[in-house]
Amino acid sequence: MFLDRNSVPFAGANNYHIHTSEFRTGEFYPEHWHAFHEFFLVVRGELEHRLNGKRFLLPEGTVQLIHPGDHHELHPAPGCPDVKIYNCNVLSDEIVKVLAFLTGGHDFSLDDCVQSVRLPVDSPIWKYLVAEAGKAHDKTLNQQLRTVIMRHLTETVFLTLMQCSDYSAVAVPQWLGDSCREMRKKENYKLGLSRFIRLAGRSQEHLCRSMRRYYGISPQEYVLELRLDEAVHLLLNSGLDISTTAYEVGFNNLSYFRRCFRKRFGMSPVQYKKMRKSRCGVLPPSAALEEKEIPEKNQSIGASAAFTVN
Repeated sequence: MFLDRNSVPFAGANNYHIHTSEFRTGEFYPEHWHAFHEFFLVVRGELEHRLNGKRFLLPEGTVQLIHPGDHHELHPAPGCPDVKIYNCNVLSDEIVKVLAFLTGGHDFSLDDCVQSVRLPVDSPIWKYLVAEAGKAHDKTLNQQLRTVIMRHLTETVFLTLMQCSDYSAVAVPQWLGDSCREMRKKENYKLGLSRFIRLAGRSQEHLCRSMRRYYGISPQEYVLELRLDEAVHLLLNSGLDISTTAYEVGFNNLSYFRRCFRKRFGMSPVQYKKMRKSRCGVLPPSAALEEKEIPEKNQSIGASAAFTVN
């Protein structure tokens, strides 16, 4: 039988998600890919991992990194009927922040970082990783605490991978760093990909290759994350309605804004606002009702200056 891996619930404003996967004989995850980064720890048994058409055997003690867009599938290794892994999923913008922290703010390339390392199962670093993963997975703990633990776990995993790579930071081309910084300005990210290309002074194909090489995401994903981050700020602090918020950050289609927001945060803008403003962090019953009051049909909003990320 195969196990479903179609979706990962990044609940609320959480940039991390962790779960366990256990495999018995005949169970597997079929080939799939993610739009986010993933790493997993093999904590029991041996895993057969097929990554981008290549086959690898990963014993207990293995840390494996999966980039967005990597195609992979997971099976128990032949003769190993009992396998357990911790799957850790991290949104790509959070990976950028983690690596910037680890390198002291220097630009870098994920291409120079190994994707897999095997650690001795009795080593302090492996025991620490497994212990932290267990805490992050413990649903009896406060969600905020679990997020902090996941951030520390992610930092330790990437630091380990970088050290095992004999890693040294690779400078991002000045034109790319400059254009990314300019795109963080509202007047630029509101105009979207076309503005990004113009600021970069390169073709769309060149910009896309460079963004994936040095930041691990596409230009479209970068613009979308900037817009959604600002949308959250406006929802919680400005008093603007959903339609105006969408327009203010660069969306000209309300349905598309809702889809992107739900994919990023695991709930609608109305539900997110209700949850964050609730003292206990639990979604009030009225939130779902209020969401239904807003039509779901495609709606154009604002002036033609706002562009959808394609």
